[in-house]
Amino acid sequence: MLDFLKFLKWLLKTLFWLIGGLIKAIFGLDQEAEEIKFNGKVITDKSFQILNNAFAKDSTTAYYKDYAFSYADVPTFEALDEHYAKDKNRAYYCDEYREGQNYYLTKKQRVVTIHNADLQTFISLGNGYAKDKSTAFFDGIAFNVKQVSSLVSINSYFTKDHVSAYLNRLPVAGSQGKTFELLEENFAKDALNIYYYGYTGEGHPDEERHSICIIPCERASFKILDYRYSKDDHHVFFLGFTLKGADSKSFEILTEGYAKDKYKVFFQQKKVEGADPETLEVYVENGQYGHDFNFAHDRSSVFMDDKKLKIADVATFKVLGENYGSDSKHVFYKTEIVKNADPATFTVYPHDFGNADSEDATHKFHEGTKVED
Repeated sequence: MLDFLKFLKWLLKTLFWLIGGLIKAIFGLDQEAEEIKFNGKVITDKSFQILNNAFAKDSTTAYYKDYAFSYADVPTFEALDEHYAKDKNRAYYCDEYREGQNYYLTKKQRVVTIHNADLQTFISLGNGYAKDKSTAFFDGIAFNVKQVSSLVSINSYFTKDHVSAYLNRLPVAGSQGKTFELLEENFAKDALNIYYYGYTGEGHPDEERHSICIIPCERASFKILDYRYSKDDHHVFFLGFTLKGADSKSFEILTEGYAKDKYKVFFQQKKVEGADPETLEVYVENGQYGHDFNFAHDRSSVFMDDKKLKIADVATFKVLGENYGSDSKHVFYKTEIVKNADPATFTVYPHDFGNADSEDATHKFHEGTKVED
């Protein structure tokens, strides 16, 4: 009888344990509450509401990451995207920045209150842009457009409405916004023109006035060759400008800024005088070392960018890096001979060492000039 009671007691405990475990598993009673985090911090306030990765609010305060909006109307506060928010009284643009002295250590938050925005119609367009029924904004600052009702953002640089396209909030001259679209690389088009945008060519007379230009091309035969070059059946274009004297049919891009046709060699937009296109080769070593300039050669001469090294020996010339080269008799820095340098023992440091970037058996040099130890 005693053994039976012990068995019954054990059986009841086992059944209780099994049933209790089943109930906990079904209702999650044995699981710890999942931690809620915002901006890397654990949230314990049950009234705390995360709106997106950047904005949140509790019963008394709205937040942009670490920044507390003590003046926000919390019940009506809403996030529009990762940067824009609004309540019944104001619209806000928020972002982060770093200060120079502590650049890698801390981020700080910046909040721009957008005054005079029409809150009923205020919306985010993405990429830092927003609008209401009458005004366009970028990073919370108003800018002028021709038709705000049709304004959309393309990326952080480009917007368009049905009238015009805009680059950095400035109208693209001659553009038709309704049909404007970006192409591959640095090119765009609309129903009227094809455009090149970005850096428009060192030394070009229109450089300061143009961050985008209309390519004077034949549209039907236009082709993009890479991020700088394009052509049609009659002309070649570099950064959107006509590459004078280039033969479109035989034009080909080489490496390190060089190109050629059957008549000429080019370095970027410049003709390489005296270079033979049939035998021109670009030194593969250009890409193996630190350098600001590039070397190439044909059957009789060595070139740095568009300039000829007047006495370099093609048969023995080699690229050393950091804008140095050498042949059996001389060391060159860019196009100039390095005086008193021995090509047999000359080496270039991978990084500047003290006040020098190179040395031979007896001297040290910096940018082609001998320096004292």
